[in-house]
Amino acid sequence: MGFDFNPGSIAIVGASSDLTRISGLPLHYLDKHGYAGAVYPVNPNRDEIAGRRCYPSIEAVPETPDLAMVMLPASLVTGIVADCLAVGVEDVIVVSSGFSETGTEEGERWEREIERLAEEHDATVIGPNSQGMINFSTGVTACFTPALKRDELLVGPVSFVTQSGAFGGALTTLLQEAGVGLNKWVATGNEAAVGALTFVDQLARDETTDVVVGYVEGFEDARQLVELKRTDVGIDLPFVVLRVGTSERGRAAASSHTGKIAGESAVYDAVLREHGVVAVDDIDLLVEVTQLILETGVEELPHGRLGVISTSGGAGVYIADRADDLGLELATLSARTRERIGHHLPGYGSATNPVDTTAAVLNSTDAFEECLTALLEDDGVDTLLFQLTNVSGERAAELADTLCRVKDEYEKPVVVCWTGGLEKVESLDRYRASGVPVFENPARCLKSIAAVGAFVAARPALHASKDHPARVTVPPLDRDRPKKLTEVDAKELLADYGIETPMERYVTSVSEAAAAADEIGYPVVVKIVSSAIDHKNRIGGVRLGMGDVDAVREAAAELLNVGGAVDEGVGLTVQRQVEFEHELGLGLTIDDDFGPVLMLGRGGTEIETIDDVTFRTVPVSRAQAGQMLEELTTVPVESFTEGQRSAVVDAVTGLSKLFMDNRWITEADVNPLVVTADGAVAVDALASGYEPTDDGG
Repeated sequence: MGFDFNPGSIAIVGASSDLTRISGLPLHYLDKHGYAGAVYPVNPNRDEIAGRRCYPSIEAVPETPDLAMVMLPASLVTGIVADCLAVGVEDVIVVSSGFSETGTEEGERWEREIERLAEEHDATVIGPNSQGMINFSTGVTACFTPALKRDELLVGPVSFVTQSGAFGGALTTLLQEAGVGLNKWVATGNEAAVGALTFVDQLARDETTDVVVGYVEGFEDARQLVELKRTDVGIDLPFVVLRVGTSERGRAAASSHTGKIAGESAVYDAVLREHGVVAVDDIDLLVEVTQLILETGVEELPHGRLGVISTSGGAGVYIADRADDLGLELATLSARTRERIGHHLPGYGSATNPVDTTAAVLNSTDAFEECLTALLEDDGVDTLLFQLTNVSGERAAELADTLCRVKDEYEKPVVVCWTGGLEKVESLDRYRASGVPVFENPARCLKSIAAVGAFVAARPALHASKDHPARVTVPPLDRDRPKKLTEVDAKELLADYGIETPMERYVTSVSEAAAAADEIGYPVVVKIVSSAIDHKNRIGGVRLGMGDVDAVREAAAELLNVGGAVDEGVGLTVQRQVEFEHELGLGLTIDDDFGPVLMLGRGGTEIETIDDVTFRTVPVSRAQAGQMLEELTTVPVESFTEGQRSAVVDAVTGLSKLFMDNRWITEADVNPLVVTADGAVAVDALASGYEPTDDGG
């Protein structure tokens, strides 16, 4: 059933008679905003507070409250929470601070006790260190945020989940000042017993919530997000997040490239993008993106290739530059579209994208309409952006009427950026009535389009991945029994899952190496093989381009000597040298929050120096694997043949399947995964982890 955002009665344990204090403000706000339910102040030192009878204990309250707020010193909280749950209260908000956020053993112990009590009673206990909860539509203001000082609360379809009460309250004020109506609001505090994603999941199923906004520092059980996004309601929910705390956590030393690269921020960014979460890093952008979603609706959000029509050539150039910075694609207009538009432009205009109509076209409604229509009818244009520069009054209103009328005839999103100009009210009302969002700053307009584009782009792959398990369990592993595969064994395992590997032979002597090279054919690669050596290049453990037997003999002798200094049992592989066009890196690691995640990125020796990687939660579908490839920015993916793309996707999904069958693995690397003329080949690999415990399978 979840948390009850509409309690019929509220007990405030530790209520103050001073309604300006934190412990008195909830009473003040409940009265101010018209809460109609019963309110029970609990304080053994008072007989009456704010005209209400005050009770000495929760047991003395004449009915079991639907919600209890606990506002007492930390040392008293666990006992009071236990009392509330014992009398049958199902929802509790612990406002009190002084728990794990203090870093003391005592505070952490009290917080664990709150978690235990909530689990024992199957109750929802928010906090500790929470500012409370608000239901804007019913006046439930069980909260002390200054955002409630407003005389009138704007009610609407946006709900807010925040891990910071104070900053979340400030963002709420900004949203309200911008005219955004809110529905439900909850500050999760330290999340001892219930985390932010539990509320996001509940609000996704709330018929009165269309958008969820969040202030997020991190998720305690991040796989809840994956579970939500494996459902239709989750896929269709716009979740707008202001995420902070993006610096990397201290991580234990990792043997694989993937483990080193998979810092908290890199994984979070990629997984949020994978699941269509609209992540922003700017509070004004949070407001603007939320407004954009409300104004257009989920099915008409701007996305994809932009067709830009501008009344200013300079503004068009600025838009092109900023779009490139953000990775937004400007549509390539067809010859027919350029011809249609060019017919109406003066010689100093431009029919290429961005289209520069110049001010001359604005004097002809027919010409402006024809240019709009031509862009909207071009199959290469997914979204139309109209940049209006310094146009005012009556002429601006005529343009608004024309654009809205034409827009209604097509099913493509239209966005207006109106920079400068006066007397805008009439036109803004016209745009708003037609569901056309209006921005003033072109850069912020494009940032908003880029942000919501992640939500639009993710939906098809999420629908295609609904049948994949959302929660992947890893068996208990014995950290005293490490397990590591050599390159030879790792590549044999890869081959079992359809990942192509080059022809090679494992040898332990110079003579065996020479014989293997003659059998394979030249040129060959000779490499050290040892479970004690993770990265052979760092000790000079690879010899490329060995073109004859003498070169192989010399390389083998040198490498056996180098490797023998590290590992007495060192061996070699003699491997057919693969001709390739590009190097990728593929890997797997166990993220602290999201569990098993798979990485794809720029490979070879540049994997740790060039920041061009992306991640997906395991298991990975073919649709998601294809998206990963498209997200790489330094690899010329657009030049890949269909066969090359398919081979890379096969490798990604193959490694995903491999892990699902071998969950003892905690880190794996396929680097490089080389893209050949007709496929993809894993020319090096490693896999490590731990043996399962005897009782954990």
